Amino acid sequence: MAPLRLVVGPLDALFVAAVLLDFVRAGNPERLGLRRTAPSRVKLSLDFARTLQLARGRPGLALEVHEAYPATFEARAGDGPAPSGASERGVFDAAGELVLERAYRASRRGRFTLGDLRVRVRGPLQLCARQARFAGALELAVEPALLRLKETLRLAASERWRDLGVRSLRRRGGRSEFESLREYVTGDEVRHIDWKASARRAKPMVKSYQVERGQELVLLIDCGRRMRVPGGAGARAAWTKLDWALDAALEIAAAALAQGDRVGAAAFERALIAYVAPVRGARAQARLSSALFPLQASERDGDLAHALRELAVRHRRRATVLVLSDVADPLAVPEQRAALAAASRHHRLVFAALDDPALREAAAGADAALRATALELMAERARSLRALATSGARVLDALPAEAAAPLLAAWLDERRAG
Repeated sequence: MAPLRLVVGPLDALFVAAVLLDFVRAGNPERLGLRRTAPSRVKLSLDFARTLQLARGRPGLALEVHEAYPATFEARAGDGPAPSGASERGVFDAAGELVLERAYRASRRGRFTLGDLRVRVRGPLQLCARQARFAGALELAVEPALLRLKETLRLAASERWRDLGVRSLRRRGGRSEFESLREYVTGDEVRHIDWKASARRAKPMVKSYQVERGQELVLLIDCGRRMRVPGGAGARAAWTKLDWALDAALEIAAAALAQGDRVGAAAFERALIAYVAPVRGARAQARLSSALFPLQASERDGDLAHALRELAVRHRRRATVLVLSDVADPLAVPEQRAALAAASRHHRLVFAALDDPALREAAAGADAALRATALELMAERARSLRALATSGARVLDALPAEAAAPLLAAWLDERRAG
């Protein structure tokens, strides 16, 4: 046995020496230079990039990085999610530098942080690895995605909003000035036809008037329990009614600000929980977004009557008020109607009732019992909406993901009505 020990001993010593050499050549990862960057504001359900820049590494060495990130974030790889717990890997270049980029997607609005980084460097022989933890937090604000902002701005600046199906109201006063002539489209008022211009061009032409600038719009958003219901599908299946409501509200705010109007916003549960007084200007959109994007739906019912009374105290000038909410329980509909009627005496009110997509899906499903129940609930909802429509407020009924277009048309109609 003695000759065997003489052979193994030198091999052990050689292996230990190789491990020690690999350990030394890996270097101390705590001495690495590390810089992490990401946008301070990102969009809900849209990918964003985080970049790590590492310096002072040994050329050719492999590196792994594990990053702590919120449970509501999803690490992305290509067009899909990265495997759970997957690390980022790279090799230092000849200058001892390495850049790693990772895409994330947030599934919830609010303020979040990317946390500590655990960095592992492997020696050139791959016999050992040295690890270091870099403490730190990178703060991010996850805001509404504003999916249709460009389309909303384009529609608001054109006459195509009439195609969205909202009847044009006759103007009830207010100042307007002649702007231009254009071709007649269905829905235009006959009294605006320029008969001389129509005769010259052999087709009906109408006078287009510039609506008075400087009107006021207030967005009133329900954050009660009904707004917690999922209202999307596909990649946005986790979006709640509140997510869609905020998206639509901020898009319409951008359109109104582009028209020169003053825009404000408020959110409510049992009472107002956020309020931004109407203003105009380049910074107004950022103020509105900052006040609204962290909002989350409550476990309690929203009190529309209390919110409208409080809004009347805070904002006394006549304005168009867009309410994004849903129909109350049948027993509470008379109270909801009374609240809308009282507020309609002072403001131009548009009430957008966001429906439940799952209810419509059940009503069209194959399960007879479930379909019958869903149809009864839909009929009850329709009765409630008819009751609310007698309040003097304009009442809209739409799926959360489709609410922006009819709400935009209703606002433009009210705006042109004066």
